[in-house]
Amino acid sequence: ETPEEVTKKIRKYAALGLYQAGELSIGAACELAAMDRYSFLDFCKEEGVLLRTQTPEELESDFKKYTAK
Repeated sequence: ETPEEVTKKIRKYAALGLYQAGELSIGAACELAAMDRYSFLDFCKEEGVLLRTQTPEELESDFKKYTAK
């Protein structure tokens, strides 16, 4: 693997772990992993990580972040 591939893998698994621990919302985890939401959700499923329901605050934060672009 190239250093870039290793870096990408580290970011994916870091995002997965932080999402699973409840430290990141799904939107923030996708951003850290540099993946779209559906790809990240598929990755969670492949790794056996249960999906958390977003709180209204997380949804609002994600909405504001992504509509500001």
